[in-house]
Amino acid sequence: MRRKKRNIYKFGDKKHSRRGKISLFLALLSFFAGVVMVIVSIQNGGNANVYIGSAGLFSLVVAVCSLINGLASLGEDSYKLFPVLGSICSGLALAGWVAVYVLGFLV
Repeated sequence: MRRKKRNIYKFGDKKHSRRGKISLFLALLSFFAGVVMVIVSIQNGGNANVYIGSAGLFSLVVAVCSLINGLASLGEDSYKLFPVLGSICSGLALAGWVAVYVLGFLV
């Protein structure tokens, strides 16, 4: 019998960044929490309770932590897919939360 030829290529010791994955997860969590909170607020006619507001503030803090974590993971010697995606998504989530709070103060 012939042995199967294995073509296993490894072009370095790079792996996907764990901090980048965490950053992407936190950014998506903050984004989806924001969508849920906006839907709940719309269903209540714009009169959400204190718990929704405090959860929104917590999601803003999560977005900031995600952005810091994503930017810090860009300096690691790893593949840049998750750090870049995490940084972009957390930046968009943070911009969305800042827009919600600015519009809340202006209106």
